[in-house]
Amino acid sequence: MTVVFAALAVSRHLQDATGVSIQNLVRTLRTVRSATIRLGRHEITLALDIPAAAQAILDRLPPRGH
Repeated sequence: MTVVFAALAVSRHLQDATGVSIQNLVRTLRTVRSATIRLGRHEITLALDIPAAAQAILDRLPPRGH
């Protein structure tokens, strides 16, 4: 139950901070991914590609620590 209530609190905070419904937040931000590939001693991090719609939502969030 703790995880469920924590997820609800986070989703409500995101909804209030961005003005975007939870369904639209999930749908839009689902595409934002990055990856790190390790081959032996080599590590490659794929560049994070953030679509414009996702960036618009992220820009509405307050800075971390506030």
